[in-house]
Amino acid sequence: MNTIILTTCNNSFEANLIKGKLENNGISCFLANENISNLMPYFNGMLGAGVQIIIEDSDLEKAQELILPTLKESDIVCPNCNSSNVIFGLGTNKLKKIFVVLISLFAGIPFGNIRNIYYCQNCKTEFKI
Repeated sequence: MNTIILTTCNNSFEANLIKGKLENNGISCFLANENISNLMPYFNGMLGAGVQIIIEDSDLEKAQELILPTLKESDIVCPNCNSSNVIFGLGTNKLKKIFVVLISLFAGIPFGNIRNIYYCQNCKTEFKI
């Protein structure tokens, strides 16, 4: 039995909805990185992580057909240029945010409110939803 990552979600709520849909249709799956994504959601963008949905490779085609409508409905578009070439991460202040996290880790203090944002790769606009 070989496993494969079907998709990666930004949060555990979205991942559990997809997992439930897959299991209701007879596809066994499990979630990876769910706990770390819940405990430290601010690190998702930095680590390139998120909640991964893992399935058997033999179920890939059926699973993609099932979740394709779910993924299409949740497409994020840029409010400036209406592009769907949008990523979720630290944005343009990436070095500043990483520096703050490193300093706070060495000092042993909380690093505050470093939130991931949506970033359009076409027009370079940062936005929240």
